[in-house]
Amino acid sequence: MSRDDGVPKTPPVRSRNPERTRAEILSVAVREFAEHGFHGARVERITKAAKCNARMIYHYFGGKEQLYLAVLDSVYAAIRNREGQLRFGTADPGLEARRLVEFTFDYFSENGDFLKLTRNENLLNGKYIKRSQMIRDMSQPFITAIGELVERGHASGQFARKPDPVQLYVTVVALSAHHLNNAATLGTVVGQDLTDPAWQAERRDHAVEVVLTYLGVETSE
Repeated sequence: MSRDDGVPKTPPVRSRNPERTRAEILSVAVREFAEHGFHGARVERITKAAKCNARMIYHYFGGKEQLYLAVLDSVYAAIRNREGQLRFGTADPGLEARRLVEFTFDYFSENGDFLKLTRNENLLNGKYIKRSQMIRDMSQPFITAIGELVERGHASGQFARKPDPVQLYVTVVALSAHHLNNAATLGTVVGQDLTDPAWQAERRDHAVEVVLTYLGVETSE
């Protein structure tokens, strides 16, 4: 039988895991910068939410600017990694073009922090993203993959056009994000709730049809 000897028990010390601590700070920082932008974000709120002190920010990242750059790198790495899972070159070009539009549309719809961060960075005229060599390096392979998809589709006769891959990707992004980035203003102008799930489902189908029709892919069932 255990005996209470009256000696206060010292709570166990939780060993700090550097990778976990860094990941927790980064996760909190994504939300903070997404909601408040670079200038409105506060290190104090990040440390409080991450349950750490300001020294940890400087230890793992070097400061607020470096933390913000790490946030940009992390959210772009996330979408690039997911895009890589599309594995172009393994299926019918028409099907892969459809998957490209559907994936991009769904990713933007489901990842509001990514859209907020990119909107905020655009307000800064891309000041910080221009400093990230990592984002440029990891984005180029996806553009190359889209170019190869276009080449295969055109060579097989499925695509009537052979657009520049950057032009095609920018079109896909515009069709997938414009209604989200401008939901408050554009929705008021057209008298439609652009955040309504049923409307967004119709928009998704429309985006797919626009891209596939442009490429010359048969869209009828």
